[in-house]
Amino acid sequence: MAKTANFITLEGRNMVRDALMSGQRVNSLVIGSGSAHDPKVREIEKLARDRGISVQVIRSEELEKMSESKNAQGVMATMEAPEVKSFEQILRDKREILVLLLNHIDYEQNLGAIMRTAWAAGVDVVVASPNGVHQVTPVVAKISMGAVAYVPLIPMSLFQAMKLLHKYAVPVVGVEVDMGKSIYDSKLTGPMAILMGGEAEGLSEPLQKECDSFVNIPMKKEVASLNVSVATALVLFEKVRQAKA
Repeated sequence: MAKTANFITLEGRNMVRDALMSGQRVNSLVIGSGSAHDPKVREIEKLARDRGISVQVIRSEELEKMSESKNAQGVMATMEAPEVKSFEQILRDKREILVLLLNHIDYEQNLGAIMRTAWAAGVDVVVASPNGVHQVTPVVAKISMGAVAYVPLIPMSLFQAMKLLHKYAVPVVGVEVDMGKSIYDSKLTGPMAILMGGEAEGLSEPLQKECDSFVNIPMKKEVASLNVSVATALVLFEKVRQAKA
């Protein structure tokens, strides 16, 4: 998925189908001739035509040249880029908010996986520090399976973000090894911002000072840490579990 000022390019069968099913403003669909008779691609084509969306069939080789991910699976679409509000406007508009703060994400694959998890767990906005991967790239979009079209990703200094969170009385929960209680013994209900460290380092002391509380993920002492996308999933879905309990 690539983003211009007004449009997002979607690549891949699941991503395009999800956008069509969700009612997103898809403007056009391009199909590679070699995939035109595939049942899933035919379903995507029917969805598009039923919505009055322009459909074009081109040579598969040409479609792959257009693809940024180089794995378009025979289908590409363009949709209007969702309007992203400012972080403060998002905080102002929603009381029961769930914010995910990411510090120093080194790998696009991890950010993509985190965005997918954030979408599934009901995160309202992801704020990524500019000191790491912090924007939608073709790799991030592909791994996210379309989540980047639905969950706002805002590049922003975490200190500025936490200043706004304090202003709107949203507690910041830092996730750090051996700090605070286990996620299973902590109350993770209600509005909050969850702060995750990066792959190579935990939360710095200045960031820790901005946190209202801490939680940790219990694990064997021999294991130093978890992959950040895995750790994020564990924390977010423990929050989901508690909300449904």
